[in-house]
Amino acid sequence: MQKPYLIFGLPLLALLILACGAAGVLETSGAPRWACPSPTPRPWGTTGPVKEIITHTRPISEGGDWEEYIFWEQWEQEYPDAGGPPFPSPTPYARVGANYTLGQRVEVGPLHVTVGATAGPVVADRTGIPDGTRQLYFIEITWVNRATTAIPINYTDRVRLRAVKTPGGAVVSDSTWAYSQTAREIAGGAELPSEIPPGTSTVRVPLLAPVGQPETVDVIFIGNPAAQYSFPTVTVDPATTVVPGTPTVVPSPTPAGNVALQDLDPQFITVQWTATTWVPPGGQPCGDPGALTDWGGDANSVWGEPILVGGPPPPPGADRLVQVALAQVGKPYVWGSKGPNTFDCSGLCTWSYAQIGIGIPNGSRNQFATMRSVSVSELRPGDLIFFSIAGTNRIDHVGLLADVNADGAWDLIHAASPELGVRVDYNVFASAYYQSRIRGFRTAR
Repeated sequence: MQKPYLIFGLPLLALLILACGAAGVLETSGAPRWACPSPTPRPWGTTGPVKEIITHTRPISEGGDWEEYIFWEQWEQEYPDAGGPPFPSPTPYARVGANYTLGQRVEVGPLHVTVGATAGPVVADRTGIPDGTRQLYFIEITWVNRATTAIPINYTDRVRLRAVKTPGGAVVSDSTWAYSQTAREIAGGAELPSEIPPGTSTVRVPLLAPVGQPETVDVIFIGNPAAQYSFPTVTVDPATTVVPGTPTVVPSPTPAGNVALQDLDPQFITVQWTATTWVPPGGQPCGDPGALTDWGGDANSVWGEPILVGGPPPPPGADRLVQVALAQVGKPYVWGSKGPNTFDCSGLCTWSYAQIGIGIPNGSRNQFATMRSVSVSELRPGDLIFFSIAGTNRIDHVGLLADVNADGAWDLIHAASPELGVRVDYNVFASAYYQSRIRGFRTAR
């Protein structure tokens, strides 16, 4: 439904184009991943330490007393106080994907990245900025660069405060809240470095945004399966040498539909950190920042399980936008929410497009008013469909179109309502409920 949030203009794609020039700039060949809590699996079973020795008494005629060795179960070394195995272990709390919580330490290629965000003072007495309309924020990033060489970075291009929660509780989202000279001058700090050096380093990125509290931070990487970095050889055992590496990214299928929307060269990977708490299913919140390390000798292995919400699989050849939107099916609807864990109708559309590097307006009415109109015969997967659910001509709902069943009929991916959440409604043009409420179509092509 239409929500009363602020609207800001500059598309994310225009900003990202600035970052396309130099090869090797914050590239990763591996999917972002995280695990908690152990940096290495703890030994268990007969190959690990003895948990307990039980002495059994028996007559000498039967061999005399004997000792029974009890070894750790697979889960006990990881969660000794759990009272039972919450998951198959070791280190069962794991995620592979692009959405995390502030404070989690995530592995992206050769880097371990920990992101935090704090609100600073409201700006006053600054030429060009009306008093009380902007606030200084600080994005704190701790990098652990495991490569032997520095990695170039332009913080203006690569780091965003993506969403802010206003004092009234609304979530305001934009793609332009980035590091600037104005923010640096107000904060009074030094110019940010242009490289991430080997080892551990920390930066504090100042930026300006509307008054509120930080909600979501984006760090934008370039996905390049051919990216390579040199790593030092790390000795973990007198007889074992491991060379750290990153998992291999399997290329996506050839896209169909909105070919103009496919950000194929380069492909941006937007990793988000949000002010929330993630509780593993059946488990407790992780008290450790986590971060996967290279536990095995196979540098190309992918450890961990993808976090799947339960949406239907994308049709063969589906473009990345459709894949992103379908992956959100099952998540809750929250009025005014722009993702990544909850959405309203226009927020799902804006967030899904942002994941492929394209900025579209916020708000269903603003999207309808400003995006390019298309006819039914021109529709492509990922185009937006608008409704008047209340039965008037007033736009109050929006979703994305896709042929999810690959049956030739247009299906609706949308954040439907607080009761239904993000879902797919099939063959929307034949729906007795939706058909009469359709008000038009828009595209970002």
